Amino acid sequence: MRGFCVVVPLLVSAGACSGADNKIPADLLAALEKADEFELYSLSPDRQAEKPKDDFHGWRVLGKTTVKDADTRKKLVAAFKKGVADNTGIAAACFNPRHGIRVTSDKKTVDFVVCFECFSVKSYADGKDAGGFLITKSPQKAFDAALTDAKVPLAEKP
Repeated sequence: MRGFCVVVPLLVSAGACSGADNKIPADLLAALEKADEFELYSLSPDRQAEKPKDDFHGWRVLGKTTVKDADTRKKLVAAFKKGVADNTGIAAACFNPRHGIRVTSDKKTVDFVVCFECFSVKSYADGKDAGGFLITKSPQKAFDAALTDAKVPLAEKP
C-alpha cells in the first residue's frame, strides 16, 4: 500500500545529493548515453508483501519496452539529464516509483528506478546499489509517451 508524500527541501540525505552536488554519476551517465540496449519500464508503485514474480528491484513490472529508435533514446536521455540538472534539492519523504530504465553498455547493466512523485532516483550497477540522486517531474511526459506508444500500461498517478 502506498503512503502519501511530503515535499521538503533536502539539506542532508543518505544516498541522494542536494543542490549543486546532484548529478548522475559519471560511469552511470556514460552507460546511459552509450547504451547497446535500452529498456523502459512501467512499474507499480504499490509495495508488495512478497517479492513479485516479475520485479525490477522489488517493484512489480506492469510492462516494458525496448527502445530501439535512436531519436527516442536521445529524447529520453536528454529529458532524464535535464530533470536531474533542474532539481534544486527538493525531494519528498516517499518512494513510489512508476518508471525504470535498464541500459546495457559494454556488458555492464545499469538500472534506474525513478519516482517522479517524490523526485528521487535509485541506481544500480550490475545489480549492486549505486546510490541515488534527485530529479524533477519534467521527464515524466516523455517517459509516459514512449511507454504509451509501445502499448505498455501505466500505473495510476496520484
